[in-house]
Amino acid sequence: MIIPEEYGSKGFRDLVLAQRENGGAISNRFSTINPNHALYLPLHSVPLFPYGEPGWHWGRQLQNQEGNRQNTRMSPGSFYRFRLHTCSDKPRTLFQVEKPFQQFVVDAWAVCDQNKLSWLRSHQKNIRSDLYKGLVDIMHVGDVNVDEVGKRIDLPSSYVRGDRFMQQLYQDSMAIVRHFGKPSLFITFTANPNWIKIQQELLRNQTAADRPDLVARVFNLKLKDLLNQIRHKEVFGPWLGWVWTIEYQKRGL
Repeated sequence: MIIPEEYGSKGFRDLVLAQRENGGAISNRFSTINPNHALYLPLHSVPLFPYGEPGWHWGRQLQNQEGNRQNTRMSPGSFYRFRLHTCSDKPRTLFQVEKPFQQFVVDAWAVCDQNKLSWLRSHQKNIRSDLYKGLVDIMHVGDVNVDEVGKRIDLPSSYVRGDRFMQQLYQDSMAIVRHFGKPSLFITFTANPNWIKIQQELLRNQTAADRPDLVARVFNLKLKDLLNQIRHKEVFGPWLGWVWTIEYQKRGL
């Protein structure tokens, strides 16, 4: 996977296609397909989609038979989450290729994340980035050439994993400790690849390492159940507040 350099020239992870002449020889003409093109998915991962199923594109719509949806446009995240579920009426080639499947998951995440970053880059006025502390101060410094400052792109706190997002979580965590006092419990909840829910859903000759989507999905369900027992069932006593995070292990968990 090739991701353009952050401070380099403008670009995207385009798929470059070489055209063949009538005799079968490859010509010198090339075409590029953006990851948001319907043919990007089957052309980028040909063995995973042998029937050439179209991928996500801007024209995809959600079903709205009851008419209760205000926004029917399908997001790329919704599309790829649907693709990461096995269906009884569709081939399971995608889930049986081990390492290429993991590459597909990473590539799908990169497409969704770059779409978010592209939107934030072109909609700085919508998020009122000029009011963020620091940018206005730089522009008002008399001995600084504005042309040399460059174009600053501010990420709002709604962008997950961004600097303001992490700072907001930290401030909220410190506010909880300041209000309720020091924590009473430090709980570690570890994923187990031998969970029966994971083993039951593995395909033939598969291990848990071949299905990161399945491990993450089962872990997320068990995590929600643990938080529900702590807060509502009060298995450790009355609940006042909590701070929790998920740490991914390098061994596939």
